Amino acid sequence: MSEQRQSPARAIWLRSLVVWAILIALLGLSWLAAYGPFGGWTVAVNFGIAAAQATLVAVLFMRLNEASALVRLAAVCGLFWASILFALTLSDTFSRLANV
Repeated sequence: MSEQRQSPARAIWLRSLVVWAILIALLGLSWLAAYGPFGGWTVAVNFGIAAAQATLVAVLFMRLNEASALVRLAAVCGLFWASILFALTLSDTFSRLANV
């Protein structure tokens, strides 16, 4: 049996390198989309790319796919809280623009 197995450290580095390469490719795609001829769809395309990047980081680097239910709940609560903060910031910005 000449079956070779990868060491755990090598597997971790290989996985991280592949994810890093995908994130860099998505960064380049985001940069191209910012200057591309998408018209009104530019923001939507960039939000989609950002969502893909965030999903890759959450699933592969934070290992939420292997985490317990409590860790996943904490991640969802963090996203919920961030959405509340973004909504409040956006409402403040819109109220300031309405007074100008």
